[in-house]
Amino acid sequence: MENKEQLFEKIFKQHLKIETYSQSIDSLYSPRLKNRIDYKPYYQRNYVWDNNKATYFIESILIGTEVPPLIFFDNNKNIEIIDGRQRFETILRFMDNQFSLSTKGLKILRQLGKKTFSELAKTDNEILDNFLDAKIRIINFTLVNEPPLDDYLADRVKKEIFSRYNTGITPLKKSEVDNAKYDEDELSNEFKDILNNDLALRKKIYNTFFKPTKNKKDNPPVEDIMSFIRRFLILPMYPIKSYASGGGRTEILTLLYEVFSNNTDDCKLVISDFLKKLDYISKIKEYSENNHLKNNRLALETILWGLGVLDQENISINFDNDFIVKASNYINEHISEYSTEDYQFNKIVLARFNATTNFLSQFSKKNLDIYIVADSDKKEELKELRKPKDTTTALSELESLRLNKPEPSRNSIDDIVRTMQRRRFLVRPSYQRQEVINPTKASSIIESILLDIKLPPIFVFKRNDGINEVIDGQQRLLTILGFIGEKYLSENDELTVSKNHSFYLRKLRILKELDGSKFSDLTDEQQGKILDFQLYIIEIDENQNPHFDPIDLFIRLNDKPYPIRVNSFEMWNSWVDNSIIDEIKKLTSDLKPWFYLKQLSRKSDRDRMESEELLTSLIYLDYSLNHSNSYKGLDIFQKTDRINARIGNKATITSVFQEVSENDDAKKNYFKSVKNIKSFVKKVKFVLIDRDVDVEIQEFLKAELDTLFKANKENKFFRRTMQDFYILWFVLNDINFEMVKHHRINLKNEIIDIFSYMKDIPLENQEKNNGFEVFSKMISDLKDKYKKQERKLKLTEKEKREFIKEQNNISPFSGAPVFVGDDIEVDHIDSLATGGDDEKNNLQILHKDENREKSAK
Repeated sequence: MENKEQLFEKIFKQHLKIETYSQSIDSLYSPRLKNRIDYKPYYQRNYVWDNNKATYFIESILIGTEVPPLIFFDNNKNIEIIDGRQRFETILRFMDNQFSLSTKGLKILRQLGKKTFSELAKTDNEILDNFLDAKIRIINFTLVNEPPLDDYLADRVKKEIFSRYNTGITPLKKSEVDNAKYDEDELSNEFKDILNNDLALRKKIYNTFFKPTKNKKDNPPVEDIMSFIRRFLILPMYPIKSYASGGGRTEILTLLYEVFSNNTDDCKLVISDFLKKLDYISKIKEYSENNHLKNNRLALETILWGLGVLDQENISINFDNDFIVKASNYINEHISEYSTEDYQFNKIVLARFNATTNFLSQFSKKNLDIYIVADSDKKEELKELRKPKDTTTALSELESLRLNKPEPSRNSIDDIVRTMQRRRFLVRPSYQRQEVINPTKASSIIESILLDIKLPPIFVFKRNDGINEVIDGQQRLLTILGFIGEKYLSENDELTVSKNHSFYLRKLRILKELDGSKFSDLTDEQQGKILDFQLYIIEIDENQNPHFDPIDLFIRLNDKPYPIRVNSFEMWNSWVDNSIIDEIKKLTSDLKPWFYLKQLSRKSDRDRMESEELLTSLIYLDYSLNHSNSYKGLDIFQKTDRINARIGNKATITSVFQEVSENDDAKKNYFKSVKNIKSFVKKVKFVLIDRDVDVEIQEFLKAELDTLFKANKENKFFRRTMQDFYILWFVLNDINFEMVKHHRINLKNEIIDIFSYMKDIPLENQEKNNGFEVFSKMISDLKDKYKKQERKLKLTEKEKREFIKEQNNISPFSGAPVFVGDDIEVDHIDSLATGGDDEKNNLQILHKDENREKSAK
């Protein structure tokens, strides 16, 4: 008889029919079909798009560009949306007039700003008709041939499909969007040429202005550095108070750079001048280090901004040693103004730029406050810059693309390889990002191919020179080429290999027997299945669409808002056992009024399941501590003037969930950890209530928990963090409940002292990890103080007789007579559970039934 794993694999091989088709919005959202579609099944995350992201997506439909397909699971009764909830619900919300199009979200059709669906129906009927006629591509999974499907298997099949269409997504970073956006910008390209050919320069810039990461410090990405350069070329033209507020920041920076670039006659002069400033900043950093002066990347970038401000004022400096010394000493003396904690907050940004402005004003003997707060002329200039441009022409140019969307063709992988060998396929045009897919995700794609699960379509721009330029699908193509060991045409017109060239399969979820296999290890049948696998190719012909912009489509398809992180509750929710997820969600719901990470305060706030992720992390810490062979839980460390705590790698939580899903004993232990975290929260509640509560209890607990985390200090920028909860768990986890209940007043004060120290380590303890040593001793002393002593002391019969005699043959509990020969027990006067000592002077003799009654009480 087949086991569940064999049946699971059989369903994918024999009982899933997969078809692709397109359907108009008008048909897809018809009352009859809409009622069959469940767009928010239990394994989907919440709706998280804000109005700007939703508007951008609606605009994509209105201008006729491509949007990613919807993935349906049709069980013949109803249709569940496996992937695409955000897109489907956005269209639904728009058609129900739940939001109007935001000006910020519109990149091309600015004249439609603030209009709802109903208002478009009145004033722009042609545009609305095109919207309703627009085709949405659908990949539909249907169960066929009477599959042996119970609720457990049905759940696993749907979650497996969801996971395959989500875990492979690696959204574009802002620097990668910028790289595409400025692909044809002359100034950017000249900068890029220099950076591409000078690794030492890239490292110098990266080490000076970036928070270093392991995978970037040896070969810093050009696109990251270019985003930084573009921003600081034009930041002196943008008043810092407006910049810090964040309102329209990205839009204004983009517009300012476009004006700056378009008015630059001599790119080489701009580059030379900027590199000179960068070199000068490096000397300030070097001087500070050599003279043991405090400095950091945020201080240095404000000095870079300041040099640009002096340029704006036509104030020249000699780039001599005097400025280096004065700037270094000023930063050292005012380092608190350049805090790296919460450095993106509005007031923190203002504080550091204000500090540098004060220094530059003293140095230049000129008031530079205008660069912090805009005067009326500057406000008018920025207002004029942001005025919507006439986009009627843009609409007409895109008309042909909207009305002539090509249907996908089917090309086998073998066909595509042959086309590449003829050098007609450009996988990596210049606006594409670097190869980012890792071997585990790549293996999942190959497994999908072997299971005949359709991949999302590849978008190709067929240029007039005959080259097929890949707009979207690069990562999938490189995965396939890498596995079968074929080369591809790079952006430099050279045949090259994938970074995962000839990789072996790993961590397969269904075809586990192929783990460790390379393409050459597969059978002829399996190799043939890969080479014959049909990829859907959507080809946009330049000859028929002369105004088509491939970069715009690349950004729209890849600039995914709020992607699901792999190791997050949003993802765990999609595949972890229902009983576990339901328990975490119920616990979160019960505690959300006060025990939360982030509270939704506005209608626009997005519920990304952070509080569920908090409780999941705490449960993991308990599970790792009590039910794992090796503790891989909490990493606590000092960082200058603070103690930080983190779970080193949240992938370990994913591993625990995988273990729990495959092992019944592990699952039982997991629920024990859930119970332990409930007990922990109960202890927190007792610690917080240190007086009579005269307001609603949830509000009281919320305020007191904030007070505890703030450590009785006023903090305008306070927000709860994961590490606040981690440290609280670390403190209370080992202390039993009775101890907490009896010593709650003192415990609260002592915990506040711990938080006060960990968030502001005194200057004398900030070096050589001394702060961590003090913190560790504070924790150790507190745990020792409230540690329950083990019961080791035993009385001899002679000693029991002496105790009864000393008690005058009277029970201290009931006052009843007690004699040698009665059924008696030795009891602690002050319970060990509440801090009593296991010593003779803390012992008494009671009747056995009395002692049991006392214990019950």
